[in-house]
Amino acid sequence: MRINPEYVDAVRQASTAEELKPLIQEAIKLEHATIPPYLCGYFTLKLGTNKEVGEIIRSVVIEEMLHMTIACNLLLAIGGKPSINSPDFVPSYPGGLPFGIGEMEDPDGKEEPLVIHLRKCSKELIENTFMNIEKPDEPIVIPDVQALMASSAELQFDTIAAFYHFLAEKIGELGDDIFLPDADQVVATKWFTDPKEMFAITDVESARRAIAVIVDQGEGTSKDPFDDQGVPAHYYRFAEIVHGRKLIHTGDPEKPYAYAGDPVTLTEVDVWNMDSDPAIARYKPGSLSERVAIQFSYSYTRALNALHEAFNGRPDALDDAMGIMYELRLLAQQVLSTPAEWADGNCKTAAQTGLSFEYRTTNT
Repeated sequence: MRINPEYVDAVRQASTAEELKPLIQEAIKLEHATIPPYLCGYFTLKLGTNKEVGEIIRSVVIEEMLHMTIACNLLLAIGGKPSINSPDFVPSYPGGLPFGIGEMEDPDGKEEPLVIHLRKCSKELIENTFMNIEKPDEPIVIPDVQALMASSAELQFDTIAAFYHFLAEKIGELGDDIFLPDADQVVATKWFTDPKEMFAITDVESARRAIAVIVDQGEGTSKDPFDDQGVPAHYYRFAEIVHGRKLIHTGDPEKPYAYAGDPVTLTEVDVWNMDSDPAIARYKPGSLSERVAIQFSYSYTRALNALHEAFNGRPDALDDAMGIMYELRLLAQQVLSTPAEWADGNCKTAAQTGLSFEYRTTNT
């Protein structure tokens, strides 16, 4: 994985906090952009089934919400205002991610854009999309995953981790004076209870700690696939689903880690057959399929509106946003149990109506 190097260059060349603000806003967009595809993977698991897989994906979603919160607080801490409730904040799927993220295909440096789809949960989706989103700069070679990592181990390129590294360095260079003493941050200890992960950002030291949480949970380190809480980083957590076993410490200094723990089973018969890359416009006007898709998008938009309020002066609105997110889980089951009715009248597939994460103008 690599990002457009102009973003890293922009961080390194910044001379004021003002120049960092649009870059941190882009980081907020990135942390959010991973959530809809992950939620599609999670929500398409039928209730009461695939519990181990569901818990892995759910745990990553929660941490992405934490990372988005941290990025918003960082922007607030230096006098910025996160912008969340607007159509241009929501990615188009299928499509690319913020920062111009691309994927290195071979040692010659051929780069292809990483296209993100909204699809039902499968090992293919997790390996080819989720793991690519979370791929570290230098993935650790672990038994049974060498083939997944062979092409990128010796490449050097700008990554999301590099962006955050230079952002932390630049903040240190600019010093404590860029931080506002009365920034109205969202220190959401009700939802993110670990004080090592959720805290106010008030100076260089706390900013660096906050950025480290994002990087360590997402990628781990070049030597250890586990974060400082003993939980595998996102890339390795998703790999547990692909390889069907939990990642464990082996006790062997030569091969200290292996996917050899408890089984992680994905039973695809218990996955809703969701329409891939859904869009409201694809469903028959006036049909139940269209109505439930619209209802889902309205609820998603309400969650974004509440998040925007939370990070723009009303921190308690985060409770509203989290409540709506839980509602989405149940609403998704209604959408996914509705057979798709196509706008052109032709039955392309026997798919169920899909979860369309589209921004809808709403007053609530």
